[in-house]
Amino acid sequence: MCMMSHDFHPPSPRTNPFASRHTRPGAIPYHFDPNGNDSDQPIASILSGLRQHRLGLIVGNHGSGKSTLLHGIAESLQAEFPGGKWIQLTGDPDRPPLRGVSSVLANDRAVGEVQATVSPGGVLVVDGAEQLSPWGRFHLRRRARRAGHACLVTAHRDLRGFHVLHRTRVTAKLIEDLLHELLRDHPEAREKLKRASEGGLPEMLDDVTDVRELWSRLYDVVGLPAEKSESGCSSNRLDALPENCPDH
Repeated sequence: MCMMSHDFHPPSPRTNPFASRHTRPGAIPYHFDPNGNDSDQPIASILSGLRQHRLGLIVGNHGSGKSTLLHGIAESLQAEFPGGKWIQLTGDPDRPPLRGVSSVLANDRAVGEVQATVSPGGVLVVDGAEQLSPWGRFHLRRRARRAGHACLVTAHRDLRGFHVLHRTRVTAKLIEDLLHELLRDHPEAREKLKRASEGGLPEMLDDVTDVRELWSRLYDVVGLPAEKSESGCSSNRLDALPENCPDH
């Protein structure tokens, strides 16, 4: 085992602003669409809906901000529903059918084990509930009702038995705001994107539905190095999973 230590240095503006350390859920806040159907207090609206319906759903396309939104409301969830737990489920769209069935069943078991540790009155957060079987989601709802806790899940589509509390959307204004935020302290990256815009960058921004995929593509366009993590590994792509937050 190799142990490494080093002095702390503030982030360098020369590093790639589209590296995962800058763009992963929790690194930048979720942006509610001011021109959409959001209320004046969207987080309060989500919490109120969860209190009322007990089984809540945040739904949206892949990379549209569902996990980012969860990280943004984690403290409010814990304050409103203390004793909650958080589990993130993932799946490989290219996995063989038999392996896919095995993965789904493993997800069902994992959620059941975590749900058993949720305090009465708490909330179980399941990020990626489409990775459960219909039978697994049925048991998730039934256990929540019997145990007296709430469930907040995310999915790419509406799920039976869960009330939609918020729909995440990717808009041109959202992309513009996020780019401004990420490039604010990175003049070299801003200049590179400006030059790239003369060679077809606007086409890259057309009809964006997956923000994470956009950051990955812009990472290559900018071409700046990513910072080293504490382990000495470069955090240069968006393939690192958001951290699970079991006790947020």
